[in-house]
Amino acid sequence: MPPGAFAGQVVLITGASSGIGRAAARAYAAQGAHLILAARREDMVREAAREVEALGARALPVRCDITVAADVERLMREAEAHFGGVDILINNAGLGLFGPVEALAEEQLRQVFEVNFFALVRVTRAALPLLRKRPGGQILNVSSVLGHRGLPLLGGYCAAKAAVNALTESLRAELAAERLSVLLVSPGFTETGFRQARLHAEGWRQSPPPLKEMSADEVAAAMVRASRRRRRDTILTLPGRLMVLANRFAPGLFDAVARRMIHRMARRPEP
Repeated sequence: MPPGAFAGQVVLITGASSGIGRAAARAYAAQGAHLILAARREDMVREAAREVEALGARALPVRCDITVAADVERLMREAEAHFGGVDILINNAGLGLFGPVEALAEEQLRQVFEVNFFALVRVTRAALPLLRKRPGGQILNVSSVLGHRGLPLLGGYCAAKAAVNALTESLRAELAAERLSVLLVSPGFTETGFRQARLHAEGWRQSPPPLKEMSADEVAAAMVRASRRRRRDTILTLPGRLMVLANRFAPGLFDAVARRMIHRMARRPEP
């Protein structure tokens, strides 16, 4: 494989067994990186490792539940033992939640925040000593356009991603003096198994979105571009960027648009 933009660099990806994480593993491997792939499903993460090894990369698959501190500590020990450090951390693992705020169980909200926010903090803090071993390291947090604007029936997920966005800004300022870049990539609707795996308020289900979905490979390509250019914030898809702009300049109007759009996607509980 010819050398690429990340030749010889080590990239650690959470949620790497499927969807955006697995696509990102292939995209960085194609640019010469070596991969540490972390996910709960051991069989699938090993399969993902074989895919990137076929591209010429070295790969370390690690079964890891990032909501468990002992698993994260073991992940970092294995990363250090195999590669000595990490150049890029990609916090990708996530969990969705659908339903009106009044119908969401507190346990569901806590679970979504645990995966999307608290586990991201846990992994980042544990990875910092390894990132500091390499000059010019990066942390890339995968958020969502929904972290920039709350939508009805997605309030729990939007809130968790908004927390990721704010944390990213804080980390960026805190680590700037160490020349550690902190990047945020916010995909729009993406064609993965994410929607099928999300949590739902009792009786509520989401229909397919009315907008064209990105592929996981398109998101991964955008992540590689952002990483290569060290772009602070990347909001994907034209509808996603328009949504953020509309919310900034005409939030009341966008409220009405959002209500119509999201309720077309909802299957309400039977009376």
